[in-house]
Amino acid sequence: MKDVRMESKAAIPNLINICVDRSVQGEIGGRIYHYYQREPWKFENVVQLLRYMEEFYDGIRFPEAAVMLRNFSETEKEDREKTWQILSTKEEVLNHQGKCATFYTYVQYRQNATWQGRLVWKEAEKEVEFRSALELIILVDNALNEDCK
Repeated sequence: MKDVRMESKAAIPNLINICVDRSVQGEIGGRIYHYYQREPWKFENVVQLLRYMEEFYDGIRFPEAAVMLRNFSETEKEDREKTWQILSTKEEVLNHQGKCATFYTYVQYRQNATWQGRLVWKEAEKEVEFRSALELIILVDNALNEDCK
């Protein structure tokens, strides 16, 4: 994986390792690893994965969202004063592997109410840019072309 930028020594504060452990008929489940927590966040479906990632970016405030998303509830998103401290090294985050596949995600921008960034498929040693959260999910789904249990 010599050409994969995520393996470089550059600091990527919002690096996420998505370990896919289950993929059945397009629905995935697995674990998320990042610098700010030693234990993984477990997700059971794509919606939960996206919510966890959005909560993570909001929490560390990087990249800063260019647009505040609307919702149906009357209450505003509470301003999280939680401090996020780095607890893991880059090597520890990248070391985890999914049963089906492993993806390193780096969101560079949050513009137009979505994400833009890079996705690395570890096992295939491929890196691609994505222009939206939907495109990110489609890329992951295409990589998982066969059901994995």
